[in-house]
Amino acid sequence: MLSGRPEPLFNRLPPVVLMLTAIITIASTVQILSQSQLFLDRWIAAWMFDAGAIAGGPEFDGVYRPLGNIAPLILHVFLHGGIFHLAMNMMALVAFGPPVAIALGIDRKGAFAFLLFFAGCAISGALFQIGWSEFTGQSELAIGASSALSGFIPAVGWLRGGLKGAVRISVPWIVINIVIAVVGEFMASIIGIRLAWAAHIGGVAGGIVLFPLMLAVFNTRLWRLVKRL
Repeated sequence: MLSGRPEPLFNRLPPVVLMLTAIITIASTVQILSQSQLFLDRWIAAWMFDAGAIAGGPEFDGVYRPLGNIAPLILHVFLHGGIFHLAMNMMALVAFGPPVAIALGIDRKGAFAFLLFFAGCAISGALFQIGWSEFTGQSELAIGASSALSGFIPAVGWLRGGLKGAVRISVPWIVINIVIAVVGEFMASIIGIRLAWAAHIGGVAGGIVLFPLMLAVFNTRLWRLVKRL
């Protein structure tokens, strides 16, 4: 920054964060445009939902999934309920992604660790969502990257204050989602969609457990410092 002018935001983003943001944005834009039938046929969005949406509950038992039953545990992050939903999640990725990416390393090994952590949190969130649907017997679909991004909240907390920091920064988000669970039907009647609160809490749980493991494997020096906090 020789000129003294601030660098553009995208110049400061780790490449893996920029890449993931771009991929999710492109995939979700294709899905949203297909749903609206503006430029693309609606069957594209229908196939993307069949392949990637989290589906839990008796209504979806035995339903055909084009890419199998495991793929949706990760692929749901590439689908969104609209432009606002997509924008909110991408802003969260841009906000919480860089410190996590830098902590895991900005080389190829670190980028792999970042994507692995993102996928792990997505899987954790999806399993919580499916588990809740099976427990309650209520059939629900869930999409969006917020399952994985919820795991980035405790990851940032780990970096700032160890386990206590991870728990402390996660509590407000957990409380918000518990409130959403209690008033979910009322909120759904207002905004037209149900928020996947169980996926959010599952993502937080995944982040609390997985991030120290990732640090221990991919950035041992930083992990030694973090675990003393």
